[in-house]
Amino acid sequence: MKNYKIILLLLLTMVGQYVSAQTEVKKPKEVFEMYFGTFVNNDEVILGKLNDYLRPTVEGQDAYQVNFKESSEEMMNTSVENFLAAFPKATAAACKKEAEDYFRGMLANFKTGKLTVKNIKVVPNEYVEGQKIAEITYSVSFQVPSKLSPSPSGDLKKIKADYMKKYLVEAAKDFKNADKTVTIDQEFKLYELKEGDKIYYWNGGPDEIVTGLTDFYFESFGPKE
Repeated sequence: MKNYKIILLLLLTMVGQYVSAQTEVKKPKEVFEMYFGTFVNNDEVILGKLNDYLRPTVEGQDAYQVNFKESSEEMMNTSVENFLAAFPKATAAACKKEAEDYFRGMLANFKTGKLTVKNIKVVPNEYVEGQKIAEITYSVSFQVPSKLSPSPSGDLKKIKADYMKKYLVEAAKDFKNADKTVTIDQEFKLYELKEGDKIYYWNGGPDEIVTGLTDFYFESFGPKE
């Protein structure tokens, strides 16, 4: 009987050592900063670091395959086309470059948003026994124009190219010389994932970071005069 107790004690000790030996590859704060740098700042280097970090959890593959150059160009082209569609074809054709500069400046200010992690709380995952969730509270600051050049008004189908070009050039300057800081508080969750004796953190819907910031950013321009 005594031998059984000794064996049981050894087994419990080994299990305890195994559990205690499970270590976080990176802290939740560092992991979230990689998510933010990837999906808000569109930083190629940080994307590589995030994929390197998560590679052991996805059978050696890249967890996120993103071509920032292509996606940014696609977004800008769509924005420019939709914007110019409201104006006469001749005006739209003559102002395409100025419209691209305008949207490029607008999107650049979004992508350079500054992150501040305010608090991290690790709590049990109520849906997965034995796993935890890192609840992250953070703020993001953007530079935006305190004033915007007056936008075209009246019958848009009658607006001339010279007038439109002037507006777009001035509006692009407004974003380049943005003089107002706006800040929003947000929350994001990272889910614990165990691989052997390693603990990783991840989120399957990182676009949530961007969607949570987009409306705030585009509503922050102004007041418009």
